[in-house]
Amino acid sequence: MKVPTNLLRDAVRYYTEFLEPNYGSDESKQLVFALTEHFFGFDRLKLAFQPGHRLSESEMLTLHFAVKELKSGKPLQYITGVAHFSGHRFFVNTSVLIPRPETEELVNLAADFCRRMEHSSNVLDVGTGSGCIAISIKKLCPQARVQGCDISSEALSVARQNALSLDADVDFFVCDIQSYDSGYQPCTFDLLVSNPPYVLYADKIDMKSNVLEWEPHLALFAPDEDPVFYYRKLASMALNCLVPTGRLMVEIHEKMGEAVSNLFTESGFSVVSVYHDINGKERFIVATKQ
Repeated sequence: MKVPTNLLRDAVRYYTEFLEPNYGSDESKQLVFALTEHFFGFDRLKLAFQPGHRLSESEMLTLHFAVKELKSGKPLQYITGVAHFSGHRFFVNTSVLIPRPETEELVNLAADFCRRMEHSSNVLDVGTGSGCIAISIKKLCPQARVQGCDISSEALSVARQNALSLDADVDFFVCDIQSYDSGYQPCTFDLLVSNPPYVLYADKIDMKSNVLEWEPHLALFAPDEDPVFYYRKLASMALNCLVPTGRLMVEIHEKMGEAVSNLFTESGFSVVSVYHDINGKERFIVATKQ
């Protein structure tokens, strides 16, 4: 470590320069301040008012090793264990995807649907991961009964921890939609919501290494030979599990809007609508069971 003064302002300057070849000047500074705020409670403003703040040796080590992890490409959220989503702090680790801001719009679509119902809605989040979708829906619609399922027991452990810390009454259970039994819970749910794996392996060349090397591939990738594989499974599951006029809401790859829409229409859904995300890309599909 080359910060002999142990002054936080000098550490910020040094580690920003250390990260610049990887992230550029502005992002490097943002990342370093994100670490200092998380570990020591110091953001830019507080440091401006206390420029002489000095870190202890143990604090210097904490910052040093966290920056080294950033340098290696490890995402900030996996270093701090915190991801912000829908106004809440979620615990995350490498067993679950890091929640994306655009997925908050899927939560809003689901919450709007639940609010319009005359009775308490029954919601299932398929492939729940960290539980961010299911828990956020529950926080927005306290009267809804919300469940989440996932193939990964490690992911479900994270989801349950988040539900406990955020005081959200959400039930989680193991379910593999690849081997889904069509006889399971017929006509039970008003809403099935899912952000399934939809990235193609062919897209790897355009993906950042911090995603490829750290986030769980099980939750990221769909088979290149059948890009709508998981949507076909979700359609089958939804047609069995949803009540009449129930909704299936999914996040999609920006290039798959037409393919998924056609699949849902051909599967027997009566109304299929495509919605755009904050960047103007086709990102969500809502389908209504006949």
